Amino acid sequence: MGRAISRALLNYLLLILLVALISGIGIKDYQFYRADMDFSLLPSAERAVVEANASSLGMDPYDYYMSFVAPKDYPTLAMNPLHAGLYVLYHSLFDPDYDYPIPRKLMVARTLALILLAEAIIVLIGFPLAKFSLRKRRLRSAVRFLARVFNGLPVWAVAALFSLLIIMSALPNYLINGLGSSTSLARNLAYMAFPLVSIVLVALWEFVEALVILLRDEFGKEYVRAKRAMGLPERRVERHALRAVMPSFLGFLFQHFVEVSTLALVVDAFFGLFGLGKMLQWGFRISGDLYTLDPDVFFYPLAVFMVVNFFALLAVTALSELLAPGGGGVEA
Repeated sequence: MGRAISRALLNYLLLILLVALISGIGIKDYQFYRADMDFSLLPSAERAVVEANASSLGMDPYDYYMSFVAPKDYPTLAMNPLHAGLYVLYHSLFDPDYDYPIPRKLMVARTLALILLAEAIIVLIGFPLAKFSLRKRRLRSAVRFLARVFNGLPVWAVAALFSLLIIMSALPNYLINGLGSSTSLARNLAYMAFPLVSIVLVALWEFVEALVILLRDEFGKEYVRAKRAMGLPERRVERHALRAVMPSFLGFLFQHFVEVSTLALVVDAFFGLFGLGKMLQWGFRISGDLYTLDPDVFFYPLAVFMVVNFFALLAVTALSELLAPGGGGVEA
C-alpha cells in the first residue's frame, strides 16, 4: 500500500506544480498588464521622481518602474512563473484579501454539499440501474443513447430549462434569485433541488454506462463462470464479482467526482447558489476591452479543490489497495 500511496502523492505533486506554473504565468501576465496601466496613469509628480531615479541609474523610466516600483504592489512580477503560482495559491488559501458579503466557509460548504449530494444520488441510482441493465438489453441500449445525448448537452443548458420552468410555473422565484448569505438548512436544501437535478441528469448516464461495461467485463471472466458452475447462489457470485471490481470502480469514481465538481461550479454560478462557482465569477470580470482579476478570490476555489481532491485521492488509493486481491481485506 505504501508504494501505491507514494506513487499517488508523486503524481499529485506533479499536478500541483503544473497547475502552479499555469497559474503563475496567468497572474504574472495580469499583474504586468495592471502595472503597465498604472505607469501610463502616473501623476506628473510621481513620474518626475521615477524619471529622475531612472536617469541616475542609466535606465529607461519604464524599465525602472517595472523593475523597482511595480513589484511593491504586484509582487509576482519579481518571481518566476512557478514561484508566482505557488505564492498566489498559498496566499488565496491562507492569507487572502477578501471583502465580499458571503463568508468563504459558507461558500465552500454549499459547493461541497452540492457535489457530495449529487455524487451520492448518482451512485445510489446508478448501481442498481447498471445491474438491471446487464440483464435487460433494451435498457442497456437506452442508457447508451442517453449517455451520448447528455455528453453533448452542456449542464448550463439543462439549468436554463429548469430556470424557465421555475419562472413560468407557480414555484417560488427565490429558487433562482440567489441564495445570498442564508444559513437556513431548509432554505439551502430547497435551493439545491434544481441544481442537484441538473447535475444528476447530465452525469448519471455516463456513470451507468461505464459501470455496465465494468461489470459486464467482470461477470464474463472465467472465475465467475467457475463459481456459477460450482452451484454457488447468484447473490454470492455477484458479491464476489463486485468485490473484485471495486478497486477499478473506486478509480473511476474519483474521476467522476472531479467531473461532477466541474458541473457543480457551472450550475452554482447559473442558479446563484453563492458557492465557489459564484466566487469564480467575482474573481474574474470582463467589461469591454478591460478585465479585472482578483487573485485572492479567483484562485481560492482552485486551491480548495486541489486540497479536497488530494484527500479524496489518498482515500481512494488506500481503499483500492485494501480491496485489491492480497491487499489485506477480507477474501472474496
